[in-house]
Amino acid sequence: MRSGPGILFGVGNALNPLKPFSNEHLHNPMKRIDFIENSQVIVIKVGSSLLVKNFVLEISRLEELAQNIHQLRQSGKKVILVTSGAMACGMSRLGLNRKRGDIPFKQAMAAVGQGILMQNYCQVFSQIGIPVAQILLAPEDVHNRHKYLNARNTFQTLLDLNVLPIVNENDTVAIAELKFGDNDRLSALVASLINAQLLIILSDIEGLFTADPKKNSNAILIKEVERIDESIEKMAGREGSSISTGGMKSKIMASRMATFSGIGVILALGKDFSIIQRIFAGDEVGTFFYPQTKILKNRKRWIAFGMMTRGRVIIDEGANLALMRNKSLLPAGIRGVEGVFDAGDCIEVVNEKGRAVAKGLVNFSSTELKKIRGLHTTELQEVFFNQEINVEVIHVDNLVLFNQEEKENG
Repeated sequence: MRSGPGILFGVGNALNPLKPFSNEHLHNPMKRIDFIENSQVIVIKVGSSLLVKNFVLEISRLEELAQNIHQLRQSGKKVILVTSGAMACGMSRLGLNRKRGDIPFKQAMAAVGQGILMQNYCQVFSQIGIPVAQILLAPEDVHNRHKYLNARNTFQTLLDLNVLPIVNENDTVAIAELKFGDNDRLSALVASLINAQLLIILSDIEGLFTADPKKNSNAILIKEVERIDESIEKMAGREGSSISTGGMKSKIMASRMATFSGIGVILALGKDFSIIQRIFAGDEVGTFFYPQTKILKNRKRWIAFGMMTRGRVIIDEGANLALMRNKSLLPAGIRGVEGVFDAGDCIEVVNEKGRAVAKGLVNFSSTELKKIRGLHTTELQEVFFNQEINVEVIHVDNLVLFNQEEKENG
């Protein structure tokens, strides 16, 4: 594999996605090192493959990680750690060495292993005088707006008290349909939740390459990405290891979530945790994803990344263009309705090519939408017998576009 110094990818490369950019093309002129140095709240996600060997948690690796986080905190940074490894700890405790795919088994292993994982974290961090707090999050904790805000307050209080929050998914109670899926996505949600400035995702992958480096010796490491577009997404298709659940695809999706929230992201190889110090010393390791210069409001972050979609609508090109002009979605532009949902649920909006273009809170149930799709405003009165109704399917204030950022207003 080869490393490409200064190679930068982003918007404008649709015809030639491997054409490098120079820094002068950046919408955000801040240099990578300046952004990193100015970041005060840091989320570090550590993959289970970095902590576990042959389904056994390596204490020496925890100690190395703790020392590097300690050095970062001593420099004045506030740190949140997102970790995996509970299931592996459970399997080790029970003498099992083969991973099963069924949910009850995974939940049982996580139930056995989470306490062991936290016990070891408490021990290694207490040796260097750092108090820690366990935070187990389930999707409901971010889907529900009240719980979302309460979780934010808890994180902020812990940071104010100089406590290190250690976060994992609450695998014991999560079900397949209501899981974050992997801790890459969870780390991006946490970073957005607490308004972090930087997310560092450490795994057994050096960064984003132009091809799979395990299969192509000519694969080039992409040093910087200005914006995650289709060409970047197509480069990510590799799965995770036997221990972890997240591959490169999940890391790109997590990076997309974070950068849309104004958070810079670094994907880097974590075989040596001193890479954390190298990042803040200015070494251009891994791949750096620049945050978008126009970012989502806090409430729209919650809609975009915190809420689970219950269904979707397919819209025509006219409606798609209207959304791009910051208009509400009206029934006339809807061509199809999929899924079962109620008014107030979050749904996805896709174009006729099947690509997601937006997400938002819907004002009609799926049953109602199937009756009024394609109808103009005057025709709606006949369906609802001249009752006073909101004609917007999704009001612009409750709509998040996936290819257009909005200014942060709080």
